[in-house]
Amino acid sequence: MRPRQRTQPSPKNFERRYQLGSFWLWYREDRDNWCLCWYDKGSNGSERRVRRKSLGISGGSADQAPQAAQDALAEHYLASQKLVQAPVEAVYVEKLMADWLLQHAVPNLSAPDRYANGVQHWLTFFAEEQAQGRLAGPPTVADVTTALVERFHAWRAQQGVSGHTIARDTAALRQPLNWAWKRNMIASAPFVPDVRRKPEPRELVYTVEQIAALLEAAWALEERRHIHMFAMIMLSTNARVEAVLELDKDTQVRDGVIYFNAPGRNQTKKRRSIVPIAPTLAPWLELYSGRAIQWQRRYVDRDTGEHRFVYEPAASIKTAFEKTLVGAGICRQQTDASGTPIWLPPRAKLGETVPRPKLVGLGSPNTLRHTTSTEMHRRGVPEAQIETAAGHRGDGTNKRHYRHLRPEYLADFIDGVESLWEDVGKLTKVHLLNGNRDRKIIDLAAGRRRLR
Repeated sequence: MRPRQRTQPSPKNFERRYQLGSFWLWYREDRDNWCLCWYDKGSNGSERRVRRKSLGISGGSADQAPQAAQDALAEHYLASQKLVQAPVEAVYVEKLMADWLLQHAVPNLSAPDRYANGVQHWLTFFAEEQAQGRLAGPPTVADVTTALVERFHAWRAQQGVSGHTIARDTAALRQPLNWAWKRNMIASAPFVPDVRRKPEPRELVYTVEQIAALLEAAWALEERRHIHMFAMIMLSTNARVEAVLELDKDTQVRDGVIYFNAPGRNQTKKRRSIVPIAPTLAPWLELYSGRAIQWQRRYVDRDTGEHRFVYEPAASIKTAFEKTLVGAGICRQQTDASGTPIWLPPRAKLGETVPRPKLVGLGSPNTLRHTTSTEMHRRGVPEAQIETAAGHRGDGTNKRHYRHLRPEYLADFIDGVESLWEDVGKLTKVHLLNGNRDRKIIDLAAGRRRLR
């Protein structure tokens, strides 16, 4: 009689594998029995071998586990997830914040520096709480109470910070606590209340006239030309600010399409889209290689004393964008906490004799994204195409992954973008790139190529 052949509980034994964490189900056909399997180290501590435990459940097939076996797998998995019973009095909040920044925020979030700033505000606040005797030492998880968080809100509000900024700073405490709880680093995460009376989101958008003025002001000074390129891309794609700042044309622009999610970068909740290149934008992307947004850093040559400049990738454009808004007249006079207009002293070196108003720009780089969405709605672009260009999730995996390969992909969106540029063209031509229109553009591009 032929000996009965025994199969091994390989995790690749069938195509549809039922697995939770490090445990999976294996069907032993020769005994009509389902087993629970996992990897375990061998006696030498280096090799991995498969261990199994009989569940005493039969039925189903190799690629279709019965419900009883699936329930047993889930029950065993949950039982294996034992909480770390470290007392909350012994877990320091500052340590959790640091671990969260290094292990989660930096590798996974699109703008970790914002949360790092929020963490720094919390550390400063904790130090003041200790100085005033309200905290006996570095705060532990047990010290996080509603009263503590509300004092932080009041402390930040006294510094003139907006409700939206305070809410983001609050998230720099809430998210590390929740992250630690989900990884069994603490038994529970305390409730962290949000800021009260947070103002509604701002709905500021730029008009076509303001878009033209912004582009003209950006093009007027060579050190602000990167703001011009930034605005051209934002208004042509509806992309996220961080995605545009990090765009590398050598690796993310090909076959008439911009892939805003860089190769090897994991998609986050703030998804980065795939957008066709609008005809008006296309020639601008061919000017020079490398990062799309490069700013002009000036320096003095130590040997010759000459003023020179070099182009570097722009990590932030907040200050330059603010100055461009003021230069375009898209601004207002800043006021103090009591609403009194702020005036600056005259600059003697410029021959000024009277005070001048302190001006602040209206909006931010992200206002261009709101403007693009608004203009596309106004021009009748389908909502689905606007959402897709913005990076919001589509319906269905195949559509999300492959629809950009279709010739008609976002065709209405691109038509809307070109319609916007036609309206801008009635006020200025600075958004149009033509080799014969401005020789400085070609010289600028050639200079960047030599520097690289």
